[in-house]
Amino acid sequence: MENKAELLPVKHWHATTEEEAVRKLDTNLNGLNENQVNERRQRYGSNILQVKEPPTLVGIFLHQFLSPLIYILLVAGVISVLLGEIVDAIFIFGVVLLNAIIGTVQEWNAEKSAAALQNLLKVVVVARRDGMEQEINAEDLVPGDVVLLESGNKVPADIRLIQSNQLTVDESLLTGESIARDKNPDSVAIETALPERTSLLFAGSTVMAGRGLGLVVNIGQETEVGKIAKTVTFSESTKPPLVIRMERFTKIISYAILVAYPFYRLYHSYRACPMTKYFS
Repeated sequence: MENKAELLPVKHWHATTEEEAVRKLDTNLNGLNENQVNERRQRYGSNILQVKEPPTLVGIFLHQFLSPLIYILLVAGVISVLLGEIVDAIFIFGVVLLNAIIGTVQEWNAEKSAAALQNLLKVVVVARRDGMEQEINAEDLVPGDVVLLESGNKVPADIRLIQSNQLTVDESLLTGESIARDKNPDSVAIETALPERTSLLFAGSTVMAGRGLGLVVNIGQETEVGKIAKTVTFSESTKPPLVIRMERFTKIISYAILVAYPFYRLYHSYRACPMTKYFS
């Protein structure tokens, strides 16, 4: 009869025992040798978070004008200039410009926050390779590497704990909880929710106290924080149904204003004409 542990998908590292994790990763507590590291780097790539090229400030500013309502306001402003209503035109263009500035600031800050995710894994870590402990850049880690962590360290990848000593970790980046989690090597059930997977350390979290030794199981985009970064950076944002309905309603109102505004201005000019009193 086949061992049930052998049927566990790789994503269920939290449900494997320490011995199973070592076997599945084809490693040992003395660490990988140079040939193994090179082979795995070619297979899995570097431990980095990929982000798309952020737009320029000018591009973000121009993007603020890509709205039907803004088009209507700009047309209304031009018509006001043609009709000599300079005060109205200045007010309309001022509102459009203010909206663009506010939108640019907000979008620029959001883009900077997304780009900052890339720096989460740019740290120096202590890894054990060929039986020797050495400091390496986190981006050089590969699955199966043995990593040593202590208080103050940033977790450089998703790691299956093998040994721990009063280890607590701040995972608020992933869970939103401000209370540090106690961690230990004991496996947990497969269906355990991510915040309760005490046998795993997640990339981007911070060791608050204690010491630990573990095996790298996921790097880069395959880490939990990497999946978040991928969603934030590359996925098209989905608008809520209410926002979609509001935008549709805005378009209808905008088109109605576009049709009615020239007639209103012409009527206003007609009523202001001195000759009008002779025909009323």
